[in-house]
Amino acid sequence: MPDLGSAIDLYQTAGSLLIYLLLIAAAALAVCIPWQKKQPGGKPERVAYFLILGISALLAAGSVLVMWFHWEIYQYVVLRLPENLIHEINRWLAAANSRSSYTLPLYDPASPPRYVLPFWLENEKYLFWFLAYAGMAFFAWRRLSQPIFRILLQVLLVVQVAALCLACNPFHQPLPRFFQEIGPWFSPLAPMSRLGLFMQFYPKLIFYYNAHYMWIHPPLLFLAYAGLTVFFAACTAMLWTGETACETMAYAHAKASYLFLTLGMLLGYPWALQAWGPNWWWDPKVASSLMMWIVFSTYLHARLYLSRRGMWGFVGGLGILCFCAMLFTFMASFFFPGEHTGQ
Repeated sequence: MPDLGSAIDLYQTAGSLLIYLLLIAAAALAVCIPWQKKQPGGKPERVAYFLILGISALLAAGSVLVMWFHWEIYQYVVLRLPENLIHEINRWLAAANSRSSYTLPLYDPASPPRYVLPFWLENEKYLFWFLAYAGMAFFAWRRLSQPIFRILLQVLLVVQVAALCLACNPFHQPLPRFFQEIGPWFSPLAPMSRLGLFMQFYPKLIFYYNAHYMWIHPPLLFLAYAGLTVFFAACTAMLWTGETACETMAYAHAKASYLFLTLGMLLGYPWALQAWGPNWWWDPKVASSLMMWIVFSTYLHARLYLSRRGMWGFVGGLGILCFCAMLFTFMASFFFPGEHTGQ
């Protein structure tokens, strides 16, 4: 792709280095975990603390790299049209706007459309999600010194880093679906073919890639997922140890995650109407998200009766069920067809 090849090469090279460092840090953390069982509060735990901090720093560096790469895309991937086609494309846009509830801006030759890509597209979303979890896990570690809880936080972080590096590496093949989609734009095209391609790309650029909701709806949900992962660790530790401090930690993360989840779902509603129209209610991811929200609401209501007989185990079990519902919701888009397929 013109002018972007060197940026892609640098992105892949620097990203590969970060991935190798993350794998080394995660492997070292995995080695520390069994030693912490033998020496609670000892040297292995102090080493693990700095490894978590190091993994968080590497994930943050990866996010900065993603931001730089998106800036390069903004500079070089431009839907620029020849002057002799501008009048015709604006006529087409005006005709499309007259039949739609949501209007597309007319083409401005002084400021041709550019892609303002958010930082959680395709496999990049895992980097944001796992960075959010690493940060939350780090602060949860500092707040609660319970050994089982700390070990669970580390196990979950190791699993996430392994998944990022081995299964969903965002640096190996940068944004493959995006570049496959826009690739034809940079091929030699007849004027009418270019106009048709522009009308194919432009609505998605406005209502998806450059949408304001894209900067609010997905990150709120990924923050909720990160908080739910810490919540799961605390619920498991709560059932394992019976300690009130673990339950208190679980409830604190439950409240924050529920807020993120609710706001994310509510703010997705106007965006869905704008991007997909009214026929999106039975999208599998929407339906499973509502299921997760209901399970989460049930946990928060049941927690009000925690002091009653038999409720400790029930509330802890509901917390684990919330995490399972989150995993099902996330995976639904990969197995069931709908508007969120693959997202």
